[in-house]
Amino acid sequence: MNSVDSRPQVALVDWADEFFPMGFEAERLAAVGARWTQHRCTSEDEALAVAREALVIVVQTTRPLLTRRVIAQTPNCRCMVRAGAGYDSIDTVAATERGIMVCNTPTYCTDEVADHAIALLLACLRHVPRLDRNMRSGDHTMTTIDHTRRVAGATLGIIGLGRIGRRVAQRLRGWELRTLAYDPYITDEQAREVGAERVSLEELLRVADFVTLHCPLTPETHHLIGARELALLKPTAILVNDARGPIVDELALAAALREGRLWGAGLDVFAQEPLPADSPLVGLENVILTPHAAAYSPQSRADLYALICEVAADVVQGQTPRFVVNPEVLG
Repeated sequence: MNSVDSRPQVALVDWADEFFPMGFEAERLAAVGARWTQHRCTSEDEALAVAREALVIVVQTTRPLLTRRVIAQTPNCRCMVRAGAGYDSIDTVAATERGIMVCNTPTYCTDEVADHAIALLLACLRHVPRLDRNMRSGDHTMTTIDHTRRVAGATLGIIGLGRIGRRVAQRLRGWELRTLAYDPYITDEQAREVGAERVSLEELLRVADFVTLHCPLTPETHHLIGARELALLKPTAILVNDARGPIVDELALAAALREGRLWGAGLDVFAQEPLPADSPLVGLENVILTPHAAAYSPQSRADLYALICEVAADVVQGQTPRFVVNPEVLG
């Protein structure tokens, strides 16, 4: 006779090739009386088929997988977890309407994403990929380097002074930069704590030599940087984005780069991922592209799944987990 496992289910419905489960998840959740299941789902129907009865559903993709339709058919679900900082792949409004907690894991890759933003900035500023490529083809001239400049004395603009934005400011604090920050949810004092001056978005864009984006993707930040905002930037400015692709209007950005109205950009995230081969960004020499790789390191992968287990264990035991992004359901 086949026995039915009646333990509460924690279901991971997808994962990235680089961020696959660690192997300790089943044991950690068994210790609190739950069972762990993991699946590679590519559609709403596949996710629903494996997670319909789950108490906790975990999603890693940035695609909209846990939609209103899926959420309506998960009667046992108490919590949905986005394995990452952004949670736009979960319909948070629909989850909130059903009293389902939505959690993210915002602390697992702070150092990696901050480091990657700085790496993109320096690679743009010093033309590292182009110089490397030229040398490998036998071209040892340094004409490209004439168009660079020093970091010291420049102005850095950080849009979004949360965990990652603050870490970027802290990392660069000794680089003799003036640091500006735009974030409507912080105080002047919080900005000063990391050596930044809080300003309006317009002032930041007009003054900054380097702009790096670290805000979440929300209805308010969708195309936060569009044609109008790009026009405010200096033609010598560099824009870095390893937050979320749709924060920037890619067509407007490509036009600014192509027409020389913006000096350079470093991008790790895109409106469509993988980045289509026919994207206007692909053929531009003054943009550096990486494949949404900022968050990765072996350490961050272990941290990610440890956080997922922590959140799920709290839910299983009837406790309020960390990182609830819709606290109105807690009442």
